[in-house]
Amino acid sequence: MNVKPIFHQFQAKDLIHIIPRLIVAIILAQTLPFKFSGAEESVWIFNQIGWEPWGRYLIASIETVSTILLLTNYYIFGAIISLSIISAANFLHFTKLGFIVNDDGGLLFILSIIVIFCSLWIVLHWNMQRVESKAANFEFDWGDDEDGLFDD
Repeated sequence: MNVKPIFHQFQAKDLIHIIPRLIVAIILAQTLPFKFSGAEESVWIFNQIGWEPWGRYLIASIETVSTILLLTNYYIFGAIISLSIISAANFLHFTKLGFIVNDDGGLLFILSIIVIFCSLWIVLHWNMQRVESKAANFEFDWGDDEDGLFDD
């Protein structure tokens, strides 16, 4: 298995997908110590949804895997995982937690929105690159119609 770091053969045009990867990885990574250490706010959040303590450890572990994948050439899997986890977290903000958690001014909700948009951008950009590379293999020459396919 050949895993390349995020900045292998770095070119300026790569910033369009490297920056969103770094944003998601940084946001996810900064929450991990709070979840793993049992910080008061994390415990409160997972108590509200009935997932304390097993859910907190499970989510933190999944986010760790996602963060690591985002920094490798398997970043698409990290983006899909982060999009899934944060979409579920956002759903909980809308249903059980509310937008302001423990007087944070909505910071957790705003960070979750940022992760959703960046993860979605990563997935869509990756897909566009795949389509472009597949389409490059096809040649369309509409100029000469020798066999009369387009005659009326």
